[in-house]
Formats: sequence, structure tokens, C-alpha cells
Amino acid sequence: MAWSRLRAVVEGLNTHPRSRDALAAVAYLLFGILLLHFGVYGIWGPATAMPSSGLWSAETAFLVLLILMSALATARSTHPFLVLGVGVPLLAADLIIGSSLGVVLLFADFVYCAFRYGGDRGVRVVLAAIIASCAITTLALLLWPSVDAGAVTLAMQLALIVLIAALWGWNVRSERQRTRAAMTDDHRQATQRLRQEIAHDLHDLVANQIAVAGLNIEAARLRIAQMSEPSDEIDESLAQSALGTDEAHSQLRRLIAVLTTVDDLSPEMATVPGDGQLDTLVPVGRALVRRGAGVHEILDRAPRAAGIMMRVLRELVINAVKHGEGDVILTTKADDSGGVRVQVTNRILAPDRVTPSARAGSGIGITGAALLLNGIDGHLESAATSDGPWHATITIRKEHLV
Repeated sequence: MAWSRLRAVVEGLNTHPRSRDALAAVAYLLFGILLLHFGVYGIWGPATAMPSSGLWSAETAFLVLLILMSALATARSTHPFLVLGVGVPLLAADLIIGSSLGVVLLFADFVYCAFRYGGDRGVRVVLAAIIASCAITTLALLLWPSVDAGAVTLAMQLALIVLIAALWGWNVRSERQRTRAAMTDDHRQATQRLRQEIAHDLHDLVANQIAVAGLNIEAARLRIAQMSEPSDEIDESLAQSALGTDEAHSQLRRLIAVLTTVDDLSPEMATVPGDGQLDTLVPVGRALVRRGAGVHEILDRAPRAAGIMMRVLRELVINAVKHGEGDVILTTKADDSGGVRVQVTNRILAPDRVTPSARAGSGIGITGAALLLNGIDGHLESAATSDGPWHATITIRKEHLV
């Protein structure tokens, strides 16, 4: 029980970086105060720049610097470069008065966090600054050989601390990037396998059934043609059914090609169907009545949204045919903002004429259509009105019609 609680606390800190940083800042502050209590300050030279007693003694200065550095540590992972930049002058002040181990450890942590949590561009800038600082310091020591040996030792030790912190942060960063790349690759492969399985299922379970339906329709047309008094209306209905199965088979092949990541799609598979194919969705005896501008004009004005528009319109027309009666009305007009509104209207079936398939409707098609329109910042409203008809309205803003 205790172990599970501890693990929950650790996971909570991983998901809340501010709390994690605050906890680390408190730990550094307490550790630094402990070091000051045992006199671990002035480690690189006597604190000659500060008085030995009084309110502003060296001990007080070291404590103030420690508190300031600990306050910066509360943002060590959320704003690593800002923390590192502000920490540099505080470290310089600490070095001037003799240096304390708590402040040096905090600065090393700032360097580590900059390499671990910072962006790629910022890491390159920090790395360049570290290299430039080392080069300038080395050049200065070579040009002025009379520099005190303590200063040389101080520079070498500080450079070693910064180097170790930077390498540590770089190593953790590299491991994280490699792990992320490996997980991304595993996810891509798993997604690809899933898409291929879906494509095979579509081919085996759906495409074959559509092909069989098309063959049966053609067989029925041949039988009707052999009758002594063939019915033109029945033949026309079967002809439209055949066109529907052909279109469904073509679109299914295109979907299977997309799922299996086939890049060389044929032009006829990649083109957007024209609005004339909407008429084939309406059975014989009913009609698609157009009002206002033609849908093809919208498709010409909105090439990026054309495919989504046609998919949504096909879904709305099919729903109107399935759940309604009489003609389906397609109205196109401009809205007040310069965009376009396309409305599909039909009369709702009487309760005694509702078919089992219409009764079993789940609304998934309309929901999917609305999600498709969200991709082009479009909007779909679908509802029955008080006077009886059902209306579905597509609204596309002006900026998507260019």
C-alpha cells in the first residue's frame, strides 16, 4: 500500500512539473542551508569582499544568494533558459565573495535542466555560449600567465562542473528522444498493420458483396429485357442501382488504397465526383430538386473543401431518401458573411410507412458528416422543424471558398 501511494505521488509529480520544481527547490534550499550551517562556504577563497560580522556579513550574503537561486529553481523545467540566464549573474556574485556549494549545485542543476528540458534551438545557443566562455577563459589564462593559481583552479573546477551537468542533461535528452522515436515507430507500424487489416476486411466482407449485388442487378435487367412486356421504370430503377453499386465499388477501392498507403492512385480514383452523381442516389419516382446556385459552382470555388462537401452532401441526400418521402430539395444560397449555405430538405415518413432499416438509424452518418465539416471549419445543423419537413444545413465560411 505504501509503495503504491509513493508511486502515485511520483507519477503525479511527473504530470505536474511546477509541483516537481517546487519540491526540488525546497530540497535544494534545505540542503544549502545545512551546508552553510556547517561552514561549507568560501570554498574557493576567503570572503574578503564582505564583512565578517554584522547584518550584511558573508554568511548573510551566501544565504540571500541561496534563497534567490532556490526561487529560480521553481521554474527549472518550465523555463530552463530563463532560469539559467538569471542564474549566471547570481553565480558570479557567489564566486566573487568566495562561493558556496549550495549555489554551485543549483547552477549545475540549471545547466542540466537547460539541456534536458529546453528546445533544440535554445540548446544549441547554450552549447555555443559554453564553448565560447571556455575558449575566452582559456585564451585569457594563456595571455596572462601571471594569473593567480587559485583563479586557474577555480576556472577549471567550474568548467568541469558545467561540463558534467551539460553532458548529463544531453545524455538524458538523447535517451528521451531515442525512446520517443522508437515509440513513434512502433505506433506507426501498429497503425499500419491495423489499417491493412481493415483494408482486407473491407475487401473480403464488403467489396465482394457489392460485386455480387451488381451482378444480380445485371442478371435482373437481362431477365426483364427478355420479358414480353418489359417495364421501362423497373429497368431504369435497376440501371440506377447498378450505377450505385459501381460507384460504391470504386469508392471502396479508393478507400482500400488509402488504407494500404498506395501512393500511385489513378486519376479517376483521386478525382472528386461531380454533383450530378447526387441524382443517382434518389430512386425512380422521386427527384432531386435544385434551388439556387448549382453545387458544382461551390466545388469550383472551394477546391480544398470539394471532397468533404460531396461526401457530406451524399450522406445527407441518402438520409433524406431513406428516412423521408417525396422529392428531395437541395437549396444553395450565400449567407450574410459571404459564405455559402447548402440545405437538404425532405418530408418525414409517416409512422406507418417507416421501414425497418430507417427505424434502425443510429445517427452515426450525420455525426460523421459534422466531424468532416469541422476539418474545414464548416458547420452542420440537422433537425426536423415544427411544420414537418426535415432540414440539414451546411454552412461554409467565406475564407474556405478560395
